[in-house]
Amino acid sequence: DGTAQDPGPRVVYADELGGIALLADLVVPGAEPPPDVRALEAAAGALPGLVATLHAVAATASQRAAAAEINVHHSTLQDRLTQAEHLLGWPLRTPQGRLRLQLALTMRHLARP
Repeated sequence: DGTAQDPGPRVVYADELGGIALLADLVVPGAEPPPDVRALEAAAGALPGLVATLHAVAATASQRAAAAEINVHHSTLQDRLTQAEHLLGWPLRTPQGRLRLQLALTMRHLARP
């Protein structure tokens, strides 16, 4: 799989994307990334390890599971999420905010050259 700076699978199969394939048509590698992807990149530059934290939050069923995945205490994860929300400009602990995060991470992944 990926790295701490770029977590997630290295290979994505088109037949597994479903509706996300529509995003793949909109996100062109090398082009200007969407605003939420730019926000992710800026936040990642300000907070080392943030992308791995956000990927864990987006990919697990609970914040405790996310904390366990990245080997931190759940209160440490809460602190990181507070910082990330401030940097990103949107909440990460609401259903809409989590979906927005998942989409931003997916677009970031799709935009990789």
